[in-house]
Amino acid sequence: MAMEMAHKINAFTALRQRIQRLERLGGAEGRALDRKGVPFLAPVDRLWPEQGLPLGCLHEAGSDGSLAGTAALTAFAAALAGRLGTVLWCSKRTDSHGAGFYGPGLVQVGLKPAQLLAVTAPADTAILGAMEEGLRHPILACVVGEVERLDLTASRRLQLAAEKSGVTALVLRAPLRRKRVETGPIAAASRWRVTVLPAAPHVIAEAGRARWRLELLSSRNGATGEWIVEAPDAQGYLRLSAPVGDGFAKAPAAPGQRLAAG
Repeated sequence: MAMEMAHKINAFTALRQRIQRLERLGGAEGRALDRKGVPFLAPVDRLWPEQGLPLGCLHEAGSDGSLAGTAALTAFAAALAGRLGTVLWCSKRTDSHGAGFYGPGLVQVGLKPAQLLAVTAPADTAILGAMEEGLRHPILACVVGEVERLDLTASRRLQLAAEKSGVTALVLRAPLRRKRVETGPIAAASRWRVTVLPAAPHVIAEAGRARWRLELLSSRNGATGEWIVEAPDAQGYLRLSAPVGDGFAKAPAAPGQRLAAG
């Protein structure tokens, strides 16, 4: 018990010291991008006036709750967050060492463990509270939270906090019972769904790159879309799957229309 308590005290001290270092640097280490949008997939980037996913606001993404779907959702968030800077990740996932993250897997999609501050909480309400508190600190670049439910009131609080500080909020929703997340109204700049597909063709079947169906369900500018993409690379960029990249994708739709590919 004493050793466990000492370990927790040491971890807390190290976290506090790192935050103090970031504050002395004025956020240079914490925020890698000083722009209104972050590009990550060309057809998607063209749908936004910011030429990339808008920053300083709330985005939501969901999966079917399967193990593969949850892993894909985590990779999607890690790739996006890793492009921005220091990330506060709030979840219920725990193992004997704390938050259940796999460092090499994060690096493969562009999120370095040194960028990550992890918080675990027992329930959605506590996670949402931790997210809101994190969004008040502009030393962070992105706050990610894993919850099963998100209502309009809670989403508005997150959106307002993100707008005020300029920190981007990303809510991940992977239901526990392998069903699609409910899509009731929330205050988000965009809503996404990530669905796992068979891996890209490869001469070695097991070596094909993971593929997803990435759906933009709604956005604040009215644009929606659907793309077949390959999992992010080590720089956090998605790319269209080979058949789509060879010319089968439709031209980007005007706001309010739906774009389909793959």
